[in-house]
Amino acid sequence: MSLATHNGEEMSGQRSEHAVPSNAETAVQRGILFRLSAAIATGEAVAAGLAAATTFSLLVVNIVTRSLGNAVYWTDEAAILAMVWMAFLAASLTIHYRSHIAVTLVTDMLRPRARLVFAILVDTIMLTLMIVIGILVWNWFDPVGLYLADWDITAFASTTFNFMYEEPTMTIGIQKAWFWLIMPWFVIAASIHCLSNLAGSVGEFRASGRPA
Repeated sequence: MSLATHNGEEMSGQRSEHAVPSNAETAVQRGILFRLSAAIATGEAVAAGLAAATTFSLLVVNIVTRSLGNAVYWTDEAAILAMVWMAFLAASLTIHYRSHIAVTLVTDMLRPRARLVFAILVDTIMLTLMIVIGILVWNWFDPVGLYLADWDITAFASTTFNFMYEEPTMTIGIQKAWFWLIMPWFVIAASIHCLSNLAGSVGEFRASGRPA
């Protein structure tokens, strides 16, 4: 075996030892859960790109019309709402790809199996956070209360003092609740991503303990 080949294998071994668990490497272990997460992530990437393009386009229209002295007043609010959708879609997407900001100073010094323990802990914390946010979103939208009010938003607001379904946008002319629907989507999609990541981390941890 040549020296170059030996060095290449050694460097490859070092990279694999310090590599962060990736979604692609554990697709078989996660099965249908991973495929569902990947399909959702693909849709979110397209939707986030469209939201970004919409935001940019609205800002350009706003600048041009203002410079011409005939501003389209609703573009400001529409651009903000499109940017909010882009942010939530991208946030869910980063959970799937594990590309969110992380400080790895401690985990980089650990052995691979110990790093997997930390990965399981982080995935569990993320899933717990999604559950908490889901409870808050459920209480905010209160679909049960809306059903008991026979889908009458005025009666719902008068009995629960929850006016979210009646609150209008400032310039677009429709209720903000339609735009707030990104919140339940974020909770559902991000929870699936967290479950997929957790299943992958647990699968890798189990596999790491088996003899080669």
